[in-house]
Amino acid sequence: MSSLQKIRLLGSSFSLKIDEDPEYFNKIIENIEKKFSVIESTMGVKDPLRIALLSCILLSDDLLKEKDNNMQGLTVEEAKTAEQITLEIINFIDKNLK
Repeated sequence: MSSLQKIRLLGSSFSLKIDEDPEYFNKIIENIEKKFSVIESTMGVKDPLRIALLSCILLSDDLLKEKDNNMQGLTVEEAKTAEQITLEIINFIDKNLK
């Protein structure tokens, strides 16, 4: 069920082969675009690389805070499984962005 998705972020266009539901993937892209917009408007940053790096930091902060909140009710085994799935997703994204 792979599909090719065209993306345009910070003036760069590229295509990604995804295995996710395109609607879900579009929500991910919208979330990233919102973070970019926040960085541009609140910090006055215009350089695309800086916007991307700052957004990465903020999105990672959001993810870790959410992970900490959610892990409090999990067993050690469930937490390890969740971490493994997260790492697989990160590896998948890294592999498809190269």
